[in-house]
Amino acid sequence: MKNKSDIPENFNIDGVEYKSAELSSESLEILKKLTFTTLKIREIQNDKALMKKARNAYISDIKKEIIKTKSGIDLSSLLDD
Repeated sequence: MKNKSDIPENFNIDGVEYKSAELSSESLEILKKLTFTTLKIREIQNDKALMKKARNAYISDIKKEIIKTKSGIDLSSLLDD
């Protein structure tokens, strides 16, 4: 957070709406940290979702490879258009 534009005009805590213009300078600094932390949590959650998707794809791939090795049938060629 480098400047005032990084601070939301309004913010909500526990269902109560607040205006950042009404905050003291100390409260604004805390709000900057809260905003940064909230954005970072969202970024980490997005990364987690991507990693889960990749993990599931790898699991699917390894299952296909195991079946191919055991049966000699390539499921991916049967399922692809």
